[in-house]
Amino acid sequence: MNDINYNITSLIDILGLVQGLFLGLFLISESRYQKSKLLLGLFLVVYSVELLNSIFEDLHILKANPNLLFIPFNFHYLVIPLFYLYVKNVSNSYLSKKKVFLILLPGILEFIFYCIIFLQRSDFKMNLFNSENFMEWMGMLVILSLPYSIYYGVLTIKHINKHKESVDNFYSNTEGKLLLWAKGVAIFLIFFISFIFSSIFVESKFYSEYIYPIMSAINVMFIFWIGISGIRQAKLFDSLDVSSENIETNLNNSVPVKTELINAHYSKLIELMSKEKFFLEPNISLADVAKKLEISQRNLSELIRENSNKNFNQFINYYRVEEAKKLLKDSSNNNLNMLGIAYDSGFNSKASFYSVFKKLSSVTPTEFKNNKL
Repeated sequence: MNDINYNITSLIDILGLVQGLFLGLFLISESRYQKSKLLLGLFLVVYSVELLNSIFEDLHILKANPNLLFIPFNFHYLVIPLFYLYVKNVSNSYLSKKKVFLILLPGILEFIFYCIIFLQRSDFKMNLFNSENFMEWMGMLVILSLPYSIYYGVLTIKHINKHKESVDNFYSNTEGKLLLWAKGVAIFLIFFISFIFSSIFVESKFYSEYIYPIMSAINVMFIFWIGISGIRQAKLFDSLDVSSENIETNLNNSVPVKTELINAHYSKLIELMSKEKFFLEPNISLADVAKKLEISQRNLSELIRENSNKNFNQFINYYRVEEAKKLLKDSSNNNLNMLGIAYDSGFNSKASFYSVFKKLSSVTPTEFKNNKL
């Protein structure tokens, strides 16, 4: 034990390990409610326990305990694929069990391989560790995991970009639903893993003394960010269902009837917004409006797009901005601040109010009010 070399880098990594395990196990314990939390919890556990390899090396534990060589906590083929599956699951874009198994298979085989070696005698493992050919082969195995990880990182980013379209077509307020934090995680993972691999071409001492401690500190904050974001992230499209009645079931292959029926539904929709001001409900979704009109969500989405050339989010926010303009013009509302105007218009935050208002009006709410005054 006297050979153990305590240093700031190892302490940072230990903090990351403990933090990641705590947050990961907490998410796993909550997974009975959401399968997506199980996947994110597994991702955090897998991502964090990989730090044991660096911790053992920094503390010189492997020299004192060669029986710990090839500890089976290398998950080069599992980390990013697990996060990809989490993103797919939390956005209700499910994959078949067979496809999930095939995605995880390289990581499972890697784990089994390390387990087999780890369970061997210490002298046998020392011989493998000192074998130049074997270690080069192991290094090549690790290097091959880089394109595999980047591939699923890119797939994650592409899915999140596509997911935004679904969110805009389903929700009126998109805050907390666009998975922007998950996109940031995927980008960071690609960068971080690529950076770790680049250490092969950097002078060892410079990397270990200057670069790695900084990356370790960033990594600790990264693990905490993922855990908290995952805990706060709600399952998306929980209210997604299909109404029993829809436009097609009443068409009877008659174009005039179809046109009349579409016009009738759209008139009801406009009345629902203009007279009943249904848009004032801050968390209104496509499912809520479809249920009110007694048509399917798909038909409602098509109805809005074909008649207004907008998606659901744009359609609802148009009415909210118009309502906000009325409130800003009315001098009796001078006692209301911008947050009050936002809430009274159906927005659920000042930030989204300013963003949407500026996008639709080319001026901020404050500028609009000053211009009218």
